[in-house]
Amino acid sequence: MRRPLLALAVLLALAPRLAAQGDAGALIAAARTQLDQFNPDSASVLLERALTPNSGATTAQRVRAYVLYGIAQLTSRNATSARQAFRRALQLNPAERVDSLEFLEPENLLREFNAERAAVVAVAAAPTGGERLAVQVALPSDTTLAVTDGRLPITAVPSRRARAIVAVAPADAPTSVLWTDTLPAGGTGALGWSLRSRDGTLVPPGRYAVLVTAMDSVGAVSQTIERVIVLSRAPVDTQAPPAPLEPSSFAPETLRIRHGSPTAILFGVGLGAAAAFLPSALGRPELNKGLAGDGTAYAVAGSVTVAGLVGFFAGHRVQPLPENALRNAELRRQDATNRAAIATANARARETAAVRVQLEGGGP
Repeated sequence: MRRPLLALAVLLALAPRLAAQGDAGALIAAARTQLDQFNPDSASVLLERALTPNSGATTAQRVRAYVLYGIAQLTSRNATSARQAFRRALQLNPAERVDSLEFLEPENLLREFNAERAAVVAVAAAPTGGERLAVQVALPSDTTLAVTDGRLPITAVPSRRARAIVAVAPADAPTSVLWTDTLPAGGTGALGWSLRSRDGTLVPPGRYAVLVTAMDSVGAVSQTIERVIVLSRAPVDTQAPPAPLEPSSFAPETLRIRHGSPTAILFGVGLGAAAAFLPSALGRPELNKGLAGDGTAYAVAGSVTVAGLVGFFAGHRVQPLPENALRNAELRRQDATNRAAIATANARARETAAVRVQLEGGGP
């Protein structure tokens, strides 16, 4: 119990200094940390400081502070204060969503928040003595934008002096807001969407909803106008990869020589000589006894020699050609380099392709 009290005391000491410096964002971030640590009382103190007139909080910061304050009050079982905070947030930004914060108070948050949203809408739609607040939206029916600095102009014109809040979300998930901006009361011109989500990444092709709401100084809210746009990437010229290298493109890396090695001749002659003179060389002339007259030994020697010659002329051997092998390797390397360069250029062309934006149905 002492630790939460100590943390609260430290926060109470720091909060006036932060507020005096106008650092409302730091107060709100610290309050969110306290909520994550289940310290709703500490979070409430910080948020009250962030919502003071001299805190310097922007409209978006005040909206977030009111939402977090309502969550802190819900956690502390103070439903009335929570609903009041939610209503103030919705009066500042009728398009505000709390889906990403649902885990902080899963049982009551969406129920109470949506109830206040319905109340705000009912007040705006209630008949009054004056003109009902409305808003008109103008979008290009068909345009192409660069991915680097292109912006889609969205023109919102309230029926009387009022702020216009513009949000973009996937058409099939309108609560997942990708981008939002506000045109101040009395402001003119168009708001520009860079075709990117909150994290700065280019949104993929698909259908997106443009949601526009107006709210005047007394809290009257117009009916939300929705326009659906279709995003697609413009076609780009890409290079075709080169045709595969034909076998004929390569030089032979070996040469097949039909004649055998000269060693075969020497080997055959050697065997023939051995057949003729080996008995004499061994001192066994009796082995040639009776054969000296008919030349049998020499016939055998001649046959062996002829066999060696036949082997030389009928055989073959393979001679490597290193210059051709190097030339073929360089050809393959150049082909791989060209293919990689073309693939990289095509990928870059697709990444930088312009985005075509079409208004679905060609509405006003």
